[in-house]
Amino acid sequence: MRKLFYFIATILCASAISANAQKYLQVVTYEGSFGSNGTFISSGMGKNKKEAQTNAIESLFYTLFYQGVDGVNDGKPLVVKDNPMYTNTFFNKSAKYVSYVTSNEDAGKFTKVGGQMQGPVRITIRLNQLISDVRKNTGYEEELAKQQEKKTAPKPTIIVVPYKKTNESYAAIIENDSDARIAIAAVQKGFEDAGIKTIDLQARIDAMIRRGQYEDNAGAASSNDKELLMSSGADVYVTVDLMKDFTSTTARVALVMKAYETASGTIWASEDGWTNRFQTTQTEVLCAYAVKDNLPDFLEQITKNYSLPSRAVLQISISDASLYTLQDAACPDGELLMDFIMNWLDDNAFEGDYHVQGIVDESAVFDYVMIPREDEKGNKMNASKFSRQLNSALKDAGISCTTRLEGNTILLMLNL
Repeated sequence: MRKLFYFIATILCASAISANAQKYLQVVTYEGSFGSNGTFISSGMGKNKKEAQTNAIESLFYTLFYQGVDGVNDGKPLVVKDNPMYTNTFFNKSAKYVSYVTSNEDAGKFTKVGGQMQGPVRITIRLNQLISDVRKNTGYEEELAKQQEKKTAPKPTIIVVPYKKTNESYAAIIENDSDARIAIAAVQKGFEDAGIKTIDLQARIDAMIRRGQYEDNAGAASSNDKELLMSSGADVYVTVDLMKDFTSTTARVALVMKAYETASGTIWASEDGWTNRFQTTQTEVLCAYAVKDNLPDFLEQITKNYSLPSRAVLQISISDASLYTLQDAACPDGELLMDFIMNWLDDNAFEGDYHVQGIVDESAVFDYVMIPREDEKGNKMNASKFSRQLNSALKDAGISCTTRLEGNTILLMLNL
């Protein structure tokens, strides 16, 4: 019965938050701090000007609590674990916000929009006191401990790219679709704010164009972009597709995000969901709300998979000057070379897990090799470290070779 009561209470709380989101514009700008106080511009709406002014004040607190405001608390929501017994008192007849507001005045003209008055209010609040009180009452310390634990875990490097159809190219999409650029920038900023290293797509495209490795035509689009991803150095690539639902007065968006392991193309995470409906059609603002709503769960899926052993592709070839084939080449001690490599993988791949796609005279392909979680120092193991270990083992066995890394694909060239 207690679990049922808790479940019902949780549902009611979520419903209340969603309903409140519809009441407020959540268009808030932080002007700056003055000692322990902070000043904001917040827009409100209501049947008349007085109601709109009150709504603007409540909207400020709602946005600080549940969406976050740039310049305050690193742009993150103040409430990390909601406590309705505390937070609801700011938005009902108790009007708890009154004790924090030191002044408020109109910051512009109020106009009628869709039958309601709307306008901006400049509000100064006891910001430091508010932050302290909210943290005491909404599980901040518990969440902080969780975040500290997460910080010690290895983090992936991510490149964010637009969703594309067959024969489309990333270069063409980001050049011609401003919404795609906005969505990518919002998601990339969300990752960076979470402490995740990102690789800029446009910078990678520009670098490939300078090297003459990127052809701007539909026929080359797939190979161009595959090469871009594999050589980007990103552990994960995230595709983003923006969906919009606009009316004459309100709007909402959804960011459809999917994360793939770069080396294998295995999907690691997916997330999509519509934002609440807002009284704004600014795509940048709506995308920022979508990122705050959906990115935490999405990133958790990615980091969970990243903490597992990763995959690499191992491609082996022989140089043109080689006198032997892979089938008959042997180490100086007489052991067949391919037997030596597979025995080494038995000992060094995670739990000896790898798969041979095929071996012919000139080449061999291991379509996946599971990389150990950690190196000998306890740091995250990656394909680069793993390839260096394999290179050293072969040279110690008297085999001349070179290795090159493209993304998480190890290219091993043997001189036989």
